[in-house]
Amino acid sequence: MVNTAMTTHDCIFQERKATIDSPYHFVDSGLPNVYLTGIRYRVCSTCREQSADIPEVKQLMSVIAQAVVENESPLTGPEIRFLRKRLGKKSSEFARIIGVSLEQVSRWENGRNPPEASADKLIRIYYCHLSGNRELRERIDKHIESWLASLPGENQLPCIRAKIKRDVWTASPCAA
Repeated sequence: MVNTAMTTHDCIFQERKATIDSPYHFVDSGLPNVYLTGIRYRVCSTCREQSADIPEVKQLMSVIAQAVVENESPLTGPEIRFLRKRLGKKSSEFARIIGVSLEQVSRWENGRNPPEASADKLIRIYYCHLSGNRELRERIDKHIESWLASLPGENQLPCIRAKIKRDVWTASPCAA
């Protein structure tokens, strides 16, 4: 029973198939922009309530997370919350691991203060390494290796020269 505009009715559902032209809006993902195709769903002709039978939900959520992590756009608040929840982390634990305050995570997730680019990358790397998705972890490892190879000095560490004078150490970088 659904109460719509003070009128009670028994829902009468019409079955539909989600297609490219008419996808199913998967709001239960926690993200506002996820649409499914290839599934069957039902819509009440009176109140427009929808329901769907979604197979392999765990796998679906995993591929959605992979799409979020691989998207080059900055992470949105709902995406950060989605990734954190997929890892099964409380906000406080997530904040501690990322190295920010609980309040900062709340601001990110509520869209009041997007993360800096460095925090965005750290969240993605953290998700990739802890998600259990081997393919995603291998991709991010290659991405990190590529980034390290692009650093100056053809992937060689700069020389550090340390010296002691009157029992006091000093150190400075030097040419390799």
